[in-house]
This record gives sequence, structure tokens and C-alpha cells, in this order.
Amino acid sequence: MSEAPALVVGTAGHIDHGKSRLVYRLTGTDPDRLPEEKARGMTIDLGFAHAAIDGCDVWFVDVPGHERFIRNMLAGATGIDVALLVVAADDSVMPQTREHAEVLSLLGVERCAVVLTKMDLVDDEWADQVEEEVRLLFGGLGLETLAFVRTSAETGRGLDELKSLLARLAREQTQRRDARPWFRMPIDRAFVVAGRGTVVTGSVTHGAVACEETLELWPGGQRVRVRDLQSHHSAREAAAGRMRLAINLAGVGQEEVHRGCTLATPGYLEPARYLDVWVARLRMPGKMRRQELRLRLHVATSEVLVGLRLLEKPAADVVQGQFAQLRAAEPIVASWGERFILRDESGSRTLGGGRVLRPVGRLWTARHPAHVEGLRVLLEGSPQTRLEEAIRAAHWQPVDEKRLAVLAGLDDEKAAADGCRRLMGAGKIRVLEAASVRLYIHNSHLQALADDLTRRLKQYMVDNPRQPGVPRSQWPGWMPGACPARLRPALAEWYLQSGRTTLVHDHVAPAGEKAAMSADDQGLLERVLAEFDAGAFQPPGLEALKCRTPRNQKRVRELVDLAVVRGELVRVADGLWLHRRRWDELTQRVAAAIRARGQLAVADIRTLLDSSRKFVVPIVERLDAQEITRRTGDFRTLGPKAPA
Repeated sequence: MSEAPALVVGTAGHIDHGKSRLVYRLTGTDPDRLPEEKARGMTIDLGFAHAAIDGCDVWFVDVPGHERFIRNMLAGATGIDVALLVVAADDSVMPQTREHAEVLSLLGVERCAVVLTKMDLVDDEWADQVEEEVRLLFGGLGLETLAFVRTSAETGRGLDELKSLLARLAREQTQRRDARPWFRMPIDRAFVVAGRGTVVTGSVTHGAVACEETLELWPGGQRVRVRDLQSHHSAREAAAGRMRLAINLAGVGQEEVHRGCTLATPGYLEPARYLDVWVARLRMPGKMRRQELRLRLHVATSEVLVGLRLLEKPAADVVQGQFAQLRAAEPIVASWGERFILRDESGSRTLGGGRVLRPVGRLWTARHPAHVEGLRVLLEGSPQTRLEEAIRAAHWQPVDEKRLAVLAGLDDEKAAADGCRRLMGAGKIRVLEAASVRLYIHNSHLQALADDLTRRLKQYMVDNPRQPGVPRSQWPGWMPGACPARLRPALAEWYLQSGRTTLVHDHVAPAGEKAAMSADDQGLLERVLAEFDAGAFQPPGLEALKCRTPRNQKRVRELVDLAVVRGELVRVADGLWLHRRRWDELTQRVAAAIRARGQLAVADIRTLLDSSRKFVVPIVERLDAQEITRRTGDFRTLGPKAPA
């Protein structure tokens, strides 16, 4: 892999100002590759060329200047390191000069040099006036000029100066390399090579890739294999950093890939229909100042119709600095901070642009309005606070470290994992894990859940006075439905450990509160217990209880269940209960008799308890189940849990 300094240069400027001719003189390659372009002498689609300049690899993306092909220019402006705004000295600033300069400003291109072409047609005094017009244009757009270079493709004037500038910028670019190690390349061309299959090209945004690696092709997300790599007709085993790159893909047909698709390292990107954004500047497309508009979105190399909803109704014909939501007609992928351009619905005028704040958003509604504080954090906050906001916005949806890195604008999954550990250490988030699912959850959601559960628990205790609380087995079902089912038991257990609840006989109740049983219920319960105690080892069934009446039979059943939970009754089998005192007495008698005799038959136990086979058989089965006794043929011996 070449370690030479590299630079991706994009041209911009009005039609017939000499962009393609300039690229040809710098590289020896005609970027106009289509027969129609050669016939008409006009660039229609993107053109590409490469030159080795003073030991540096410089790739050129030549864009069309005609207003009808501005959509192609926008695709080519993605992923460039430096822009060359080409202005014909004999023509000065023209409409597409202005539009291209505005696009560069909205895309956040920080390094832009102005190249005056056709200097053989004017004198230097005239060129001074042209440069002044360009300075005024740049000043209004907030663009800074790296340099003005006066050239002539006919005489060769200024070409060596421009090459020296590009070589210097390439060496500087090495120090400015994007730190993100995961690979991403928006695709601007796709074609078939006979015998090799589908080939795609694009400007690498960041990261590294190698032959035989697996990538994801978005927005569909299908896995594809890298068969071969090539850069400027030179085969490579691997590639890293910003450059022009051709990738031969296996596992995908040409009909499945097109300009606007993106190749990326698996796990990082996620398609979305809703994006929360910061609109830096937007001109109203008509006379009406509307809060909701239908526009055409250009992000990376993709172009899609969107509905734009501004957070506030526009107060002027030009909106500057406002939050908004984009609702795309089809899924797209983006990263935090990515720049975009907005054009009118017909694609004839550039209206504005901005930055993506939330690449995967949720539709703004009356129930779920825009979270302005969170959007402000994403716009102005530090990487750590952006990560916290990304976790907060995910609510109960598990988002792994790779996607958190994209949502918060961090380098990679390691940076996201380190940030999550710091947030956990600061008490800002918690992590729940179960069955290979990990959920980072913001404390604000846990606090809201805790308040809601406490309120519901207290109401449950009021509505169910004969219950000690919610059965623990049912407790996970109280967790939010939005929480993945596999994580609800872990969340339920976390809440039990939070100190807001207490376990009463394996039932969940609010901490510090007891069931408020009425005096009537308490009296009825005492009479029920007394009857079971008096029944000894031939206890009454529910229907036989003397205190039971047609009016209180439901209360009696609920009180029996409560007594079982509280340990005052022991459920032996369906419809059979013993008083706790009688059960303890029974186990002591049986254990002592077995120790004295060695073993007991069911008939022996029946005689011992002065009971009947109707009661003794289920009692003996219960003793076996609790390992107080052990069955050996028709006899019972002592089990490991027999009382001493």
C-alpha cells in the first residue's frame, strides 16, 4: 500500500470556465468519459483523473457546471479534501459560480482555492477585478480562500504553481486525516466489468478496507465481499484513508447497486426515514413562509425527496440556524455531523443546507415532540455529552457501541465503549445485560420508571388489600413493553435492588408499606385459621368452613391465599391446606417415628396422624416433594431435609 501523501480535489464553477481542460493539463487524463460529453464539449456527469505530483497522489473529481446537472455536482462534492473553484478570467463570477460556492460553504469545505483560467485572454489588471468579485462572494458565504492561482491551459501559465500548491496541501492533509478507522465509501458510479462482475467507485470518507473483507451495502444492508481493489488502474491488496477507490464486489448484481448507495464496515450504519437536523440556511422556495416543505435532499452521493418540518414557523424569507426534522421518502444512511444540501422539489434551485444531528430519529408528534435540549447538546455539546444524549434518545431500544459511535460522532466502538464506562462511573447511565443483549439506559428513564412503578404498586396495594403485594413471578410483566422481553427480568431485578421495594413472602410491595387489611378481614382470617388449626390432620375444605357464607366466599378464598403467602397455612395439594403449626407438628412426628422404626408405610403414617387415606396420601407426597421423606418401594425413610 502506498504511503504517499494523498489528496482528493474537487472542481467547481460555471459551465465552460475550463474545469475539465484544467484537469487534463494537470493530469494528462480527459475527465469527460461519456461520448455525449465529447460530442457536446460539455461535462454532464462526474469525471475522474489522477496525477502523481511531487511524490503525492492527487485524485481529481471533475463536476459538471451546467445548472441542469447540479445534482451530479453535489454527488461529486462528497468526500473531497480541497475544492478548486474555477473562474474564467474573461467571464468572472457567473450564476453557477455562485451556486457552487454556496454548496461548498454548506458542505463545510474548509479549504478552497480559486483558479482563474483563460488568463491568456485578459490582462492582470482585469484579473485583479475578477479576484475582488470572488472575494466579495466568499465573504458573503463565510468561505476562506487558500490562494488565488492565475492559469492558462493554452500557455501553461500558473500550472506549476498550482501543482506546488496541491502537493503542499496533500502533505498537510496527511496531518488532518480522519481518525475513524471503520470504512465508509459513498458510491458515485457502478458498472460491470466482463469476467469480474460488479464494480463500484467513490471517494473514501474514512477507514480502511482489504481484499476478501465483508462490507455492508446500504441502504439495504446486504453483506458483500470485496473481491479486488483498484486505485487509478493500480491493483491493491488494501486501502486506507481518503482516496478515490474502485471496489470489485462479490455477492451483488449491478441492478442492486447505484449512485447513492454506501459501503461500510458492518455494524456501524443504520437506515432511517426520520433525521433530526440543524438547518444552517434555507431560502423559502415560494412567496409563502411555510413551516413544512417538500424538498430534495442531497447527502453524501444520495438524492431523495423529503418532507422538511421546521421547529418554528419561519419569521423571514431566509431561515438561519433552526432545528428541523427530515422525513425521507425512502430509507437513507447518515452519520452525526454529516453535511447535506436542500434543493427545491424540482431540483432546479439550491435553497440551503445544514448538518445531521440525529441520523436515526423518531417522528415528531404531539405525544413525542422534538427534544430541543437534546438537539442543542448534539449541536454544541462535547463528544461525551453527545454520547449521553444518544443513549437517552434510544430510550429502551438496545444500541451497541458501533451505532452509538455513529450517533454521537465518535471515532469507533472502542471510543463509544470508553465513553459509556465513564458515564456509568458518573452515575449517568446503567447497563442491563441478558442473553447476549446489552442495553445502555439513561438514568432519567430509570427514574421515571421507578416513579411510575411506585405509584402503580401503591395503587395495587389499595385495590388488593388481601394481597401482600405483586407475586414475584409476575413482576417482570410490570416492566415497560418497549423494553426487550429478554431484558425485563434483569430490569425487574434491578428495581428490586433499588431500595424502593421490599419482598414480603416472595411478593413485591412498596418499601415501608404493609397491606392495609380491614378489621373485618382480619377477624375473618382469624376464624379461618382457627378452623384449620382445629381440623388438625383432617382439615376442612373451603366449602366446609363454618365461617364461609355465600356473601364472603370470594373473601375467604383470597384470605386463604394470603395466609399461604404469609406462611400461616401450608398448601399440601389442590383444595388441601394445613395450619402451619399442624404441619410443623406433622413433620416432627413422622421424622421421629421413622428414626424409631427405620421406615413407615402410608398406613403407618395414617395411624400416626389419626387421619384418613384421603388426607394422608397427598400429605406423604408433599413430604416426599420437600425431601423430608424418601420413598423406597411402599415405605418412607428419612429424607435429607427431615427436621432434627
